[in-house]
Order: sequence, then structure tokens, then C-alpha cells
Amino acid sequence: MPTATESPRFAVGFTWRVFAVTAVIVGIVVVVALMVASRSVRLASDRTARRGLEQSADLAAQFLAGRERSLAGGARVFVQGPYFRTLVSERRRDDILDQAFEAAAQLESQWVFITDGRGVLLAHSDEPSASGDDMGGVPLIAGALRGHITTGFGVSRDSLLFQAVAVPIETPGGASVGVLVATKLVDSLVAHDIKVATASELVFFTRDVKGGVHVAASTLGNDRDVLRSVTTFALRPVETDDASRAPDLRLSDVDYLAQRVSLTTAGGEVVGGFVVLRSRDADRASLADVRRSIVTAGAIGFLFALVVAYAAARRVARPVRTLADAVRRAADGNYDLPIRSEVSGSAAGAEVDGLAEAVDALLADLRDKEALIAMMSRVATAPSASGDHEPHAVTRPLRKRRVVGERANDADAVGEPMARIGSRPGVEIAAGGLFANRYRVEALVGSGGMGLVYRAIDRSLGETVAVKVLRPEVLANDPDAFDRVKDELRLARRITHRNVVRTHDIGDSDGVPFFTMEFVDGTSLAAVIRMRGALPPSAAVAIAKQLLRALAAAHAQHVVHGDLKPQNILIGPNGVLKVTDFGVARLIRDPRRSGPSSGRLDSAAARVVGATLGTPEYMAPEQLIGGEATIASDIYAAGIVVHECLTGVTPYGADTPMAFFAHKLEPQVPNETASARTARTPIRTDDEQSTGKYTGVLERLVAKMTAPDPAARATSAGELLRAFARLT
Repeated sequence: MPTATESPRFAVGFTWRVFAVTAVIVGIVVVVALMVASRSVRLASDRTARRGLEQSADLAAQFLAGRERSLAGGARVFVQGPYFRTLVSERRRDDILDQAFEAAAQLESQWVFITDGRGVLLAHSDEPSASGDDMGGVPLIAGALRGHITTGFGVSRDSLLFQAVAVPIETPGGASVGVLVATKLVDSLVAHDIKVATASELVFFTRDVKGGVHVAASTLGNDRDVLRSVTTFALRPVETDDASRAPDLRLSDVDYLAQRVSLTTAGGEVVGGFVVLRSRDADRASLADVRRSIVTAGAIGFLFALVVAYAAARRVARPVRTLADAVRRAADGNYDLPIRSEVSGSAAGAEVDGLAEAVDALLADLRDKEALIAMMSRVATAPSASGDHEPHAVTRPLRKRRVVGERANDADAVGEPMARIGSRPGVEIAAGGLFANRYRVEALVGSGGMGLVYRAIDRSLGETVAVKVLRPEVLANDPDAFDRVKDELRLARRITHRNVVRTHDIGDSDGVPFFTMEFVDGTSLAAVIRMRGALPPSAAVAIAKQLLRALAAAHAQHVVHGDLKPQNILIGPNGVLKVTDFGVARLIRDPRRSGPSSGRLDSAAARVVGATLGTPEYMAPEQLIGGEATIASDIYAAGIVVHECLTGVTPYGADTPMAFFAHKLEPQVPNETASARTARTPIRTDDEQSTGKYTGVLERLVAKMTAPDPAARATSAGELLRAFARLT
């Protein structure tokens, strides 16, 4: 535990440890978040690049299709001329060759050739001498001969890629008289136009009859290594032509995503194609910008999180520092630090709040013990109420004497020097005597209406115990009484609480019934009140809390005391209160008689007389008229005990027993306050020892405990315990 000089250092160190842990956690979270965000951005960028690549391929294909439509439209207009149709139908070759030149010029085509209605070549603008070749089997021309405009790609001289359009030449009656074929080359100008439209690089290629690949046009220049890489890619299997699996190509230290598109003739034969390449640099540049933005935002967020973490660490550490300081002060004997008000509701969480409540309860318990210890130390030296000095210890040594067959006569012995037990004369226990062949008796520590209590050593366990030997007259009129008390004590043994005297064993020795209990080296509350008179409110509250804890533990086990009084409450020198005789009070509460000579009466008066074998000052009204002891009657008795602690006397005083009963059992007075009904001797808490916080509160609590109607009392000891705990 840190000392007074070490406490600030401990607090600062704890704050920094909490801050360091929080900062590390925040840092890890930020780094992981940045990694996840960066990966997400990269994946999104890849998806965007692949979609852009696919769109570029589609745009390139649409661009080529647009060229075909434009060329087909111009050719269709050209073949509609009547003069041209007449020349073709009459097969006037020289005039038709002139028309081929004119059509190539008008359509901006590389070359134009014309066939007759059977597909025989009539004229070729690029080869003026060519004629007579049968081209009817070529799919491009065959489709046009059937009356359809047919398009497709072709290859010339291995590396020239062109687009061709075949348009049928028909008379007004619909008869086909020939075909006009117009072509346009796919060259670097076309590739650059597509590059501008798609922001991608393109390489057009052709395939020869041997399967070789030749570059027809390119936007990448004439670098052979670059073109060789592209043509190698063009030779890959067709299944790689999938934008979702677009591979990477590294060309001149530039990474590209690549996609291949095949080009076919009108008959569906692949004669070439093109490769679309989309550079990753642009996408990576945008990705780098996004990453920089993410890193910048992450850094700002991390710095902000550090500030928040430090503030949170201080808020979390503050209640811990408060708890540490409270424990340090408690170690020095100072129990007054208000923990709950300082810590509860802090940012430390429910766990620290629970710890604070536990420490606060512990400090309150220590304050209670301190108040009782201080009071007990004053009792040890204070004169009694009668003015005579009476020792506070109730342990009384027995004088060793010769055991004789009759009662010894020793006027100086305290209490009963010899206990004649049982109906047989001469059976007595003296100091040093062995009882039940197990317990070595040391001293008589108390006597009462039920029997005698001895301090003894349990030879089997080597422990000090209290042996309570029952008087013969307690059991004489009811042979079943001891069996009933056995049942009660078996229940009482289930109570394990520091404020309850634990019952160990029960039995009889030579017909003498007894039971053993935990030995408490302390003073009864009755002796304390007799010597001290009214107790300070703080001590009375401490006694009430421990008494209510004992009752709450007993009631939780369904055990009712039934004869609670100061004589059954012991206070040890360490300030711990113990309640004894749980389960024993039935012998007093149940004065059964048997036989016709028992004199048992059925009247209420007889029940009152019978009930007074208990302790009437502390018994609830319902018990006085023969009712069973209940939780409510235990609470009533506890209230009378607390009242006596505060005033030094019990309420409802009277000169005669009958006046006492009449006073206690009188009906309620209309409009009478609870305090006036239940505390005829007023409770005063405004003396010099009171802080003022008890004024009126204790009176209301005692009134709630001692209400004549059981239904008007507090419902449980736990409820009252919480009310008393709020006073400390």
C-alpha cells in the first residue's frame, strides 16, 4: 500500500499507465482501421480499374461498329444510283472500274470492288487489272448476294487489318445484280482516336494462317519488346478474356491491366483482335491521394484520441486514486472519507462503482466498530447508573471447591458457585470439572431463567466454547420441549454470520440437556446500558446495523429469534456485535402444560400470563396475547432495543405488571403520531455528541419498527438496514 509520500506518485503513475494502455489500444485500433481502409480502397480501386478496362473494351468495339455503320450507310446510298445499277447489270467493266474509283473516293475507303449477281469480280479499285475471279463463296459476298448488308474484318498482307462492308446492288424490282464491297483500314490513327475516347492504350493485331500474330496498329509506339509482350498476351487461351480476371502486364516499367477482344470475318473466323491496356499508375495516383487522406485523417484522429484517452485516463484514475487514498487513510485509522459520493457515477464504470460501494460499506463498518470500541473503553472505566463501579466483563471465575452432596454455602461466590443440575442431588459442575466426558469447564459466565452458561475447553477440538446447561424446571412440565428445541437449534445452525453466535452441538449428559455455542469474550448490551445509560447516537446506530444484519441472516434461513433483548446481545472488545440464543427462545415462548392439573386456561388473560414467561418489555403486542413469534415481532424487539440504547430505558414503563400490560396493549389513539405511540420515553439525539444528522430520523425509524400493528412495521430487516446505513 502506498504511503502518504508515495500516494501522489502512485496516482500519477496509475494515470500514466491507464493512459499508456488506452493509447496503445487506440493506436492499434487506428492502425487496424487504416489498414482495413487502405485495403478497402485498394480493392475498390482494383474493381474500378477492371470496370474501366471493360468499359474501354466496349467503347473500342462500339467505335469500330460505328465505322462499319457509317461505311455501310455511304455504300448503300452509292448503289442506289440508276446509272450505276445499269452499268453493273450490263457488266460494262471499264465503266464499272471508274465507278469503283469514284466510290472509293466518296466513301473514303481504302479500296472498293464490285461483283456481278453471281459473285464474279467485275472491278477492283486497288487492282485495276483484276477481274473474273469467282468470289461467290466468300461469306462476306455470299451474304450480300442473299440481299443482306454484311460486315466483317479481314487481313491483307499479314499485317493489314481492315473492316469490310458488302452491300447488295438491286434493281427496282428487287433482283440482285451485284455486290459492292468497301473497306477501311484499322491503323494507328484509328487506335489513337479510340485511345482519346477511352483513356486506354490499344494494340490491334492480326493472325495469319499459321497462327502467328502481327501488330497492325498500336498506341504504344514501335518498341519491339513492348509489342512482343502484347502479342504474347494475345496468344493466350481465350478464357483469359475476362475482365474480372484481367491480368497484369508490365511494359516499360509501367503496370497495365489488359483485356483482349477478338475480331472475326463475316463467316465468324478469327482473323485478329485488339488488346486494351489500362495503366495502374493513374488509379494508383488516386489511390495514393486517398491513402494520404486516410493517413492524415487517422493521424488527426489518433492525436484527438490521445487527448480524449488522457482525459478519460484521468477520469478513470480519479476514483481509483480516491479509493487508494481512502484505504491508506483507513490504514492510518481515519475512516471518514466519503467514498460513494466521490466515486459513484464516475467514468470508471460499474465495476469501480461497485468497488467504491464495497469500500464505503467497509469504512462504514469500521466506523461503527470504532464507535463501539470507543464506547466499550469508556464503559470499562465509567461508573454504573447506580453510582457503583461494576466491571464490564461478564466472565466470572468459579472458585474451586470440594464437590459435596449438597449445595455449598459461599456468600462471596459470584452468580451460582455450584450448579445443581438435574433432579439428582449432588450432580454439580465446578471449575476444572469435566462435563459430558468432553468439555473441561473453566468458569461460569452467565445464568438466567433457562440455565447456566459456562466457558469450557472442547477437548476433542482444543477450542474454547460456551456450554449452556438447561435448568431442570424449564423442561419438567413438558417432556417434549427438549425435542422441540433440538429442531429449533438444527435450524439455527444453518445461520453462518459474523453477527450471530454459532451453535455447535446439542445433547444430554446423564439426562442433563445442554448445547454448545461459539464463545464470545465480550460484554452483554444489557450490562453496557446498565453501566453507561443512554448511548451516543453513533454507537446506537452501529449497534442497530449489526443487529439488523444478524436478523437479516437469520430470517433468510427462515429462523425467528422470538426473545431478542439486550441480554442476548454481546459486544466484543473488537466492536463486533453477536446475537445469541437463536432457536432457544421457544422454550420460553411455548410454556406448554399437560394433564388436567396443568391449569391451562383458554382466556386471553391466561395467554398473556403464559406469554410473560418471556421478556415482556421486548415482546410485540401480538406475542403478549399468545401469538407466534414472527419476523415482524423480531423487528419490534429490535426497535425496543434501539430505543433503549438511545434512552437508557425501555418504553411503556409502569409501576405494576398489570399496568404495564394495559399500557402496552392499549388501543391506538386517533391522530396520535407513530413516535408518540411507540416511544413513550422520548428519544433525544440533540446532545453534544450528536452531529444533528440523526435529529428526527432515529425517532421515525424506531417508530416504524415498534408500530403496534405488525402490518405497519418495516417488512424486513434488510429494508431497515439500508435505512440505518444511510445515516453513516
